[in-house]
Amino acid sequence: MPNTDRDVPDWVDREAYPFEHKWMLLDGHQIHYVDEGPTTRPVLLFVHPGPGWSFTYRYQIEHLRNEFRCVGPDLPGYGLSEAAQGYGYTLIEQSRVLEKFVETLDLRNIIVWMNDGGGPTAILALAHQTQRVISLVVGGTFGWSLKRYPRVSRTLWLVTGPVFQAINRYANLLSRSMGSSMALGTRSLSKTERINYAGPFRDRNARNRPLKLFRSFLDQKTQLELDRALPAFHDKAVLIQFGDRDPMTGQKWPERWAEEIPRHRTHLLPDVKHFTFEDAREATVENFRVWWAELETKR
Repeated sequence: MPNTDRDVPDWVDREAYPFEHKWMLLDGHQIHYVDEGPTTRPVLLFVHPGPGWSFTYRYQIEHLRNEFRCVGPDLPGYGLSEAAQGYGYTLIEQSRVLEKFVETLDLRNIIVWMNDGGGPTAILALAHQTQRVISLVVGGTFGWSLKRYPRVSRTLWLVTGPVFQAINRYANLLSRSMGSSMALGTRSLSKTERINYAGPFRDRNARNRPLKLFRSFLDQKTQLELDRALPAFHDKAVLIQFGDRDPMTGQKWPERWAEEIPRHRTHLLPDVKHFTFEDAREATVENFRVWWAELETKR
């Protein structure tokens, strides 16, 4: 059962993040999540990016919670969640936790909304229970092995290496990247938003957790599991929303999603970069509403 009786850090802004806080104990992890909206409606499951947390989707949750049940967990070690002793922050471990989270809440009729590291996490987590899933919403993310993308792999090797780890541990570059000009092209984060992204990484020992996740993308076993998992979603529907200035658009990842899941709708968002959930908040919600209404008429 969810527990709401826990202290919330002072850096969490109640106006920017106006949701009820819930926690559950899951295999030794203290998992924080939000669960907003009517339980009778389809579930929007928001899977956050590497250095993010459920705060990432605050705009989408606030604007869609009257129409959908919006569920956003903080994966172990991110946001307000605490990881169990011995947790390694790898993609496979993270996906197993998300899988168990979905089972524990018995979520069904799920629309999975995922960006950045949330994509492969959700694909691995739900591949064995796709009967729970209606459709996917993807932006700036992948759901396959990176063997076909040597440039991306080389970049990951570089930024997850010991030199960048040492720099990030002291400078907290990853949390700052959420509002950087490399990630956002149409807007700038407010001071409050920057504080809420940096808050979970105040402890220097927490700052390299996303780098451990990113390095695990290149693990051979992990890549094999991804290639085995993705075909399970072939018959679903997918809304593809990438920024037209996202480097991953240059890697033709929107086309790859369309190839893997034929029942698709694609939007390239003008002047938007990697983090579509921040860079094109209004457009992502309105595109989703139109697409979902069309899907509903065909069901």
